[in-house]
Amino acid sequence: MIVVGERAALSPGAQSAVGSLAESTGAKLAWIPRRAGERGAVEAGAIPALLPGGLSANSGEARAAVAAAWSVDELPATSGRDAATILDAARDGQLSGLIVGGVELTDLPADAKRSLRRAPFVVSLEVRRTDVHEFADVVFPVAPAVEKAGTIVNWEG
Repeated sequence: MIVVGERAALSPGAQSAVGSLAESTGAKLAWIPRRAGERGAVEAGAIPALLPGGLSANSGEARAAVAAAWSVDELPATSGRDAATILDAARDGQLSGLIVGGVELTDLPADAKRSLRRAPFVVSLEVRRTDVHEFADVVFPVAPAVEKAGTIVNWEG
């Protein structure tokens, strides 16, 4: 059994190496995300170095397959930003706004307050009042998962 966490997705080539190791040894591969919602993020391609289905964003073949599925000519060759990089960009004036949903300030890097303060426009999506609201220009309430139709899975799928 090979157990892999989120840092593997952020390390170029790590996912491919782990996949090759699992294939060559016959070992089973388990992805354990840091938070429950990250299983969905992996499947949706919302992790910076991954495409939908957990495919590597660095793989030309994977990018071509996703582009074909989405009926577009190509996908950007650069990976997305993680939370820390997004907050840095907001702090440095590179972003015109932030959307923050479902996280507490304590979930974010230590200087998140400074980034939120410097962002020109902040939208908060939340089920209840949080510290992020102090910085929000707009707060949109969202329904908690128990009030929505759908399927919830654990990290094993």
